[in-house]
Amino acid sequence: MGETFVDRLPHVLIGFVVFLLFIFAGRLTKRAGVALGKRSRLDPALGALIGGLGSALLTVLGLLVAAVIVFPSFKPGDMLAGLGITSVAIGFAFKDILQNWLAGVFILWRRPFHVGDQIRTRSHEGTVEQIAVRSTMLKTYDGERVVVPNSEVYADTILVRTAHEKRRVRFTVGVGYKDSIEEAREIIHGVLRDTEGVLGDPGPWVYVTELAPSSVNFAVYFWTESEQANVLQVSDRVATGIKLALDGAGIDMPYPHTVVLFHDVTGSRPGDVQREAPGHAG
Repeated sequence: MGETFVDRLPHVLIGFVVFLLFIFAGRLTKRAGVALGKRSRLDPALGALIGGLGSALLTVLGLLVAAVIVFPSFKPGDMLAGLGITSVAIGFAFKDILQNWLAGVFILWRRPFHVGDQIRTRSHEGTVEQIAVRSTMLKTYDGERVVVPNSEVYADTILVRTAHEKRRVRFTVGVGYKDSIEEAREIIHGVLRDTEGVLGDPGPWVYVTELAPSSVNFAVYFWTESEQANVLQVSDRVATGIKLALDGAGIDMPYPHTVVLFHDVTGSRPGDVQREAPGHAG
């Protein structure tokens, strides 16, 4: 055994040196991937991921080459053939993890949104804090953290509220039927012109959209900066300003009301018409 070990010692040393060279090459590949992600249009996290995968592949390849040098009878093909069956079982066991991982790679590659964007998923809404390989972290408007699996983010519809600098806001204002439509429209336009945060380009729109049972309804459209906090603040200013301006002009803002009749006014029953007559005391 001693003589065999001495005979194999040069091969062991050569295999060890070759393995160290592959590890060194893997580290260089990882650094190159990170640098590529920073210098190119790729996401830095995706560059780091590519570099990490290259480093892992080189490490495994170096281990196989070193094993062949130390043990010439070793055949990597036989080992890979055996791993084929094992990999299928591993794939089923870690299916969800692999789905999230692949979805994270595609998200980092295509970049439908960035860190700092405000998005809405199927069940959550907030600001993107981090895009990792397996999950995306959101900070909700209530200050809570939500960890959303990347498979859900990639497969479902995502609303990116801050994809553009401007965002349109819409709400409804109703005025009475006896009030002037054009006067009410002009008052609303004046409020929109004077409200801080309402953008002038594109300009606001005020359209009559419905002759409702109790009011003539206007659809008020205006543009503002896309952050959710700004949208809420400007919407509050606009709604408050319109209410005060219409009240000051004496224009009614009616609320829905219902008239309930407890008798038949068609006169099909005796006494109904008489009860409806003015001055009837019955």
